[in-house]
Order: sequence, then C-alpha cells, then structure tokens
Amino acid sequence: MKGSFVASVRSFAEASQAVRIADIIEFRLDLFSSLPDYSRIRTEKPSIVTIRRKEDGGRFEGDEEERLELLLKYSRHSDFVDIETDIDDDTLLKFEKVKIVESYHNFSETPDYDVLVDIVEGRRGDYIKIATMGNGREDVLKIVRLLLEYEGVIAFLMGKKFSYTRILSFILGSPFIYCTVSTPVAPGQYDVYTARKILKAMGVI
Repeated sequence: MKGSFVASVRSFAEASQAVRIADIIEFRLDLFSSLPDYSRIRTEKPSIVTIRRKEDGGRFEGDEEERLELLLKYSRHSDFVDIETDIDDDTLLKFEKVKIVESYHNFSETPDYDVLVDIVEGRRGDYIKIATMGNGREDVLKIVRLLLEYEGVIAFLMGKKFSYTRILSFILGSPFIYCTVSTPVAPGQYDVYTARKILKAMGVI
C-alpha cells in the first residue's frame, strides 16, 4: 500500500499551503485560535479532524463530552476522524460514516511490546496510530516489530532524537506519515518538504 503524506495544520493559512504539498490534511482543531464553521474543513484533499486532549499533547480546554460532540459534528465534513484508543465502543459507533484513526499517545515512555500488541489487536477503527516517547534502541525495535507484524499500523517514536523512526515507519508500510508545514505540532515531526526530500533521496518515492 502506498503511504500518504499527512500535513497537520493549526490554521487555515497552513491548510491552504498544505493542500498544495500533502495528500491528506489533518485539522488539529485544538490548536486553532478559534473553532471554525464545520463546513470549512472540507478541502480538495481528504481531511482528518482531530481535537486533542491535554493529556495526549493537545490544548483542548473543554470537558470530554463537549470534545466528543465537536468531533462528531466535524467528522460529518471530513474523511477521517482521529479518536483515542480509550474511547468506549458506544461512542465509537457514532462515527459510522467516517474512517477512524484510533490513536495512542504516551509522552513519557514506550510501553512493553506486549502492551503495544494489545493496543493494536484491540483496535476497532480503520487504522491504529501508536506515538510514544523513545528512550533507547529497544523502543525502536518495538516499533519495527509492530510495523512488520501488523497491517494498517502507524507507529513511530516521538522526540527529536528519534525523528528518523517516522521515515522508517513509512518505509516499513505505515499508511500515513505525519508532517507539518511550519513549526512541528509534535516532538520530532518533519515538515512535508523535508520528509519528501529524504524519502526521494532514498529511492522510496
């Protein structure tokens, strides 16, 4: 499966730039200065709607019920919704008309491989995203094993030291590589131009 370049954006100015250089636009609505009209996230490229909680590296200030209701409303105008792995089944079923990226974030460590396997095998969405903090070589091996043993997995290590695992993930079959168009929205994130340049130099694209 050919991987897609996802550009995470925090404004419509960034979105207009991302449309020209990325395959998919991720609207990080928790980073927008104010929530836009629902229909404005429909672009000529496929879109992902994301409203990240503080504990997952986001800036959403409201309560969880409000966040989920906003995600549901915005998802009606997008192609994908990014929703966390701890969301209950009944809530997840409400997103029946959109593809689901289930995401797991850990900003302190990369759990044991068996824990990651449980997360991957318990997925209910179309894709599963594992983004954890890298602390050593053994964490890289965990991510590589996941990518080699499972399909539809987006997995990489956060942190500038482990930026290369985003490239490695793409090479090993990750359906998406998450990039930025300006300042990174996550530790170690490449901009789209740099990611494309690296992968092209390697003969991958």
